[in-house]
Amino acid sequence: MVRPFQIRDSLKLLRLQQTGAPLDIEEQLTQPCPPLRLVLLEKLFSPRAHPSTFLLDQPTERDHILGLAQVRTRPGQVERDVVFMSPRLDVGSGGYAIWQRLLTHISINTAEHGGLRVFARLPNDSNELHLFKSVGFVEYSQEEIFCRQPTQVPLPADGGSLPLRSQKSSDSWALQRLYTTLTPHPVQNVEGLGQGRWALPHQMWGEPGQRRGYVWEKGGELLGVVHLRVGKHGCWVRTLVHPDAFDQVENLGRTALALLKPPVYLPIYFSMRQYEAGWLNVLPRLGFEALTSQNLLVKNMAVQARKTISTGLPVLKDSQAVGSQTSAVSQQSSGIQTD
Repeated sequence: MVRPFQIRDSLKLLRLQQTGAPLDIEEQLTQPCPPLRLVLLEKLFSPRAHPSTFLLDQPTERDHILGLAQVRTRPGQVERDVVFMSPRLDVGSGGYAIWQRLLTHISINTAEHGGLRVFARLPNDSNELHLFKSVGFVEYSQEEIFCRQPTQVPLPADGGSLPLRSQKSSDSWALQRLYTTLTPHPVQNVEGLGQGRWALPHQMWGEPGQRRGYVWEKGGELLGVVHLRVGKHGCWVRTLVHPDAFDQVENLGRTALALLKPPVYLPIYFSMRQYEAGWLNVLPRLGFEALTSQNLLVKNMAVQARKTISTGLPVLKDSQAVGSQTSAVSQQSSGIQTD
């Protein structure tokens, strides 16, 4: 039986988080947040939010089958990202079957709350990747992650010269235009409103890491965006740059590092997607080295829809209602696709 987390499940969740697999690499490298802490924060500050943590708890003759899945809702949307699964697939406790049941439940629950997609980010050619694909997830892009170790490479002496300002809520439309200019149409079709990915959501008290956003504007047009996340274990940088401004990416990178000003002992991570190739030759000059890559996946759900059509009835002979009549026939699509 899969059900939403309840406070009485805290001990089970505490046990499961110790044998689980975090799937949000950004959070893990900057400031990890254990699943129990995250769900308790949500219970405290967002008690009316849709459930984000699901527990598989099935008694057997000898023991309980226990599993855990945690999702995070995207800012301003109802779509979700899978961020934690337990137990790990390598612990030999039926993890494959547990993950399949949990992911199927998450898909159904998301669709029931109006969401059309569930997302995940997984290492290339991993067991996790193959399992997600087996339950209907498909790849739609790839993300490269670079690391800059400050103990090995000092910060650039010049801090860049681009006039960045703090991101505001009124930048939403300009962010969407910039996103659609850079992002390939297949990716846009998957992600929908791109500014949701670049929104700066209000952080709950106790939520790990600080998030800051800056934009580069010239002549009334948004040419670049920089998002910074500063955590206890590291800093994370991601950018969005107009294709016509790729000649300024090194300047933008130096400006971002100057804004970051991390403690000297913290590594800095930079993420870029495969279609943002303008950074590949620049990052080594800023002291970054390739760290890893991950696949971006999505599962689309089919939801119930109604369509009204008009159809003519055949003429009835020898009846009082001779002639044709028109009736509305309600057709329904298939229910939620669970694959």
